[in-house]
Amino acid sequence: MKQRLPIFLLLIFSLCASTRAAHLVGGEMSYKCLGNNYYEITLIIYRDCFSSGAPFDPNAAISVYKQNGVLYANNSVPFMNNIQQLPNVAPNNCTTLPQTVCTEKGSYKDTLYLPPTPGGYIISHQRCCRNNSITNINNTASQWGSTFTTSIPSMDTSCNTNPKFVSDPPVVLCLNVDVRLDLSATEPDGDSIYYELCNVYNGGSNANGNVAPNPAAPPPYTPVAFIGGFTSNNPIPGNPAFSIDHQTGLLTGAPTQVGQYVFAICAREFRNGVLISTNSRDFQFNVSPDCQTNTSRIRHSNGTIVANPSPQISNSSAVTICSGGTMSIGNASTNATSFFWDFGDPTSQTDTSRMGTPTYTYPDTGTYVVMLVVEPHTACADTAYAKVAIYDLVQTHFTYSGELCFAQHSIDFINNSNYSPNAKFLWDFGGNTNLGFTDTTEHPSNVVWDQIGAYYVQLTVDDFGCSGTYGDTLYVYPNPIANEIIDKVEACVPYTVQLFDSSYVYGHAQHFWDFGDGYLSNDLNPTHTYTTPGVYTVTHSIRSVVGCMDTSWSIRKDYVTVLPVPKSNIEITPREQSIYNPVFKITGLSTDHNKTLTFLPNDAVVENLTEMSYIATDTGTFPIIHVSFNQFGCTDTIIDSFIVNSPFNLFMPNAFTPDGDGINDWFSYTVTGVTKSRIEIYNRWGEIVFESEDPYRKWNGRLHNEGPMLTPGIYSYVINVIVKKGAYKFTKMGAINLVR
Repeated sequence: MKQRLPIFLLLIFSLCASTRAAHLVGGEMSYKCLGNNYYEITLIIYRDCFSSGAPFDPNAAISVYKQNGVLYANNSVPFMNNIQQLPNVAPNNCTTLPQTVCTEKGSYKDTLYLPPTPGGYIISHQRCCRNNSITNINNTASQWGSTFTTSIPSMDTSCNTNPKFVSDPPVVLCLNVDVRLDLSATEPDGDSIYYELCNVYNGGSNANGNVAPNPAAPPPYTPVAFIGGFTSNNPIPGNPAFSIDHQTGLLTGAPTQVGQYVFAICAREFRNGVLISTNSRDFQFNVSPDCQTNTSRIRHSNGTIVANPSPQISNSSAVTICSGGTMSIGNASTNATSFFWDFGDPTSQTDTSRMGTPTYTYPDTGTYVVMLVVEPHTACADTAYAKVAIYDLVQTHFTYSGELCFAQHSIDFINNSNYSPNAKFLWDFGGNTNLGFTDTTEHPSNVVWDQIGAYYVQLTVDDFGCSGTYGDTLYVYPNPIANEIIDKVEACVPYTVQLFDSSYVYGHAQHFWDFGDGYLSNDLNPTHTYTTPGVYTVTHSIRSVVGCMDTSWSIRKDYVTVLPVPKSNIEITPREQSIYNPVFKITGLSTDHNKTLTFLPNDAVVENLTEMSYIATDTGTFPIIHVSFNQFGCTDTIIDSFIVNSPFNLFMPNAFTPDGDGINDWFSYTVTGVTKSRIEIYNRWGEIVFESEDPYRKWNGRLHNEGPMLTPGIYSYVINVIVKKGAYKFTKMGAINLVR
């Protein structure tokens, strides 16, 4: 059988295998902004046609929660009665899919009024149950249900519509057949979409009989627990493993195990780099071994080429292979046991192979046509052609130079990549510059960013369809700005000022302070004392030593005024007097003042003292406080004192009777007008029986006041005193009669 059909680039993505589902196959929820805070909410449910479980619900509970988990609205939305059966689509004419799998699609729609609110809204629907034959989760009791949810951004005044998936998922995947499935979504607002495999959420349960929660439970929602090493990022066993292109939504892989697999794909909507909404499609793939095909496919590093079943090259475009002179070819054919390869090398007569997965090295770069025939010389032989252009790898690199301080920065880039004169360049500066966000010149120069920051600069070189990318992070640093915390002050000398740095600088900086009086400091927050009156300018400079090497100055002109102070002084004559003549002369000797106050011991205050006499009324040391004031409000205080002495008196008794009757039981003496005294009492043999330097300590007639009672009789004493702080010493000797 010969047919002439075009070769096309495709990664086969078909759904095979079948087991009978209990009820739910999957679903998704999206919304469309209608304006004036009205949103059209669409809930899509996929169910197993052969299920013995519930049909589509006549009404679906769609619950709206605020970000704090408070229920805002709960609507019962009627079913639209628009049941569609998803088609079983075969990859080519030599493939037959099993008819034991059937999936239906139904929809619910409602219009909700949702005014802008902080944190936005979370809209959810929950339903149980998934079937109990799923391979990658433990659902033997059908305890796992589904949560279909989406969110409206915080304070959505821009009338956002979230992404909507373009097409329905397939019904069957074929075992060991490559999958290349477009799961992309549309986004009408011009926002960016990021695709990824994501969590599958549980909702509703047979365990508590609440199979259709109304309202749906509030967020956050619990992910379904995978088993057997499966995860949300690896839900289906494959070789190559299943993965999704984050930019295009293209799902690729080849299933290697029969079964039913729950998975979810998220289309995340970003605006200005901020996530604002997500559309999550929850679905169940069935992998079947019963697909019949003998498609011929050639696999290389850029994808898979498929031909149905007769060979034909429909256009002159070539698949570019960027690996130098060597091309590794893989065989992705299915249901084939014999092969024939022709690598199209005009310089060789041995450029053929009958191996399943050969490798061929070409003598040079260039364009070649590769042919693969599977099951040659049979009724369903299939031939694939691949025109390949082999080029050297593009090694991409760049360097840059220039000033990095923001105020004067200008960067020149040097493209060090290997490329031909036909190469095209794309520079992504990671932010807005005077050249825009991107540039296509070979060596961009004088590039200036519009703000401070770290920018990941990326260069992509495209040469004959081969491309290479290199990126590096460039920092545009802020210029330092010297500043400090200081108040403009007038103060009396000496004045101590504490300076605090408040400069704006990136990283470490050196500080230089000039206080204006000849003193300098390199401290961060210095303290300085002014000791000479005057008006001073404080200068502060900083030099950043990381990133932007620059210096900034701050000059606080005439910021510190240090005022003179008066000089307080008095003279007291004489310095000491006896209580019998307690007269003192006090003379004011202050200078540079316009007022003085003198505080006397008797609480009297004398203003503007020149000379006076003062008569004391008691003995002791008495202070005089003298305060001087000048016209600037500055003061100086001096404290001086005079002494009034007691007269020297000494009284010594000559007998005492320590018999315990409470009368004259102690020997003591009285002394005045001395600064120190010491008494020693001796017995007749010259032994000391009592001694003390405390005139208030008495003798009780015992040995040192603690031993045995001494014998009555005559005892002698010697008392030494120091009169007037050591001016002279006095010694007195005498006798004491101890009487019993």
